[in-house]
Amino acid sequence: MEAFLLLVTDARNDDCVLERVLGLPQVFEVHRLYGYYDILARVSVEDPEELSEIQRELLNTGRVLLIETLICAEGAS
Repeated sequence: MEAFLLLVTDARNDDCVLERVLGLPQVFEVHRLYGYYDILARVSVEDPEELSEIQRELLNTGRVLLIETLICAEGAS
């Protein structure tokens, strides 16, 4: 399954979070954003549990304040 993660970060730690996201094997696209969200990451995971693990890992850094998750519908492209 594919999903988009919209991250709000502590502004002082954008670069650290970006490096952390880029280091995740499930991530295959990342963009820095202007506006409410700071980073957009596109991920591919096997199941919702794996997606939750990624979210927990990022939130546990203390540098990600919020994650909005958009799960792609099956068959859409």
